[in-house]
Amino acid sequence: MGITRTIIVGISTWGLMSLFHTPHDIRLGVSIFTAFMSESILQSSIRGELKHKASNLQNELNISIIQLTDMKVALDQTTKELKQALEELYRRDAIGSPAARELLKRQEDAMGAQKVALEMSNDRSVETLESLERMIIAQGHQTARVQEVLSVVLEKLALEPRQNITMRDSVLMQEKESIPGMTDDIIAQMA
Repeated sequence: MGITRTIIVGISTWGLMSLFHTPHDIRLGVSIFTAFMSESILQSSIRGELKHKASNLQNELNISIIQLTDMKVALDQTTKELKQALEELYRRDAIGSPAARELLKRQEDAMGAQKVALEMSNDRSVETLESLERMIIAQGHQTARVQEVLSVVLEKLALEPRQNITMRDSVLMQEKESIPGMTDDIIAQMA
């Protein structure tokens, strides 16, 4: 889509300059320059949007890390309190209280469930962070590849022979030898 848009801008500029009877060399140069600049501006805008999104994602990651840290502190505090309660229950159990044994079993079950929940939360957080990192890297590679292909295509188009166009009976005609073809190199770059 970007290459088509660039070609349309270049052709439009060339046509506009033809209306003012500008010399062919200047028309060609200005149209190529205009096409390149329009695509550069568009790519710069896209790059800015990606940087903004990456910044937002980084902020969200930082907030998630802070929340995980707070959860860990709260968990450590809860674990400490549970250990103290368990020690008290073991002390009472040593005396032989059946109710204390039941309470002790419940506390151990609660600690086990809490540990499993924390591990699951940590696993999901790590997966989310890795997924966001892969997305940011993929977007950067994609933008770089588009710019690289566009530069090669514009360079190839600039090196193509000029076209000879004539008007006969209100029909636009091109000489067969002057029609630039899509060379295998250009097609390979676009793939």
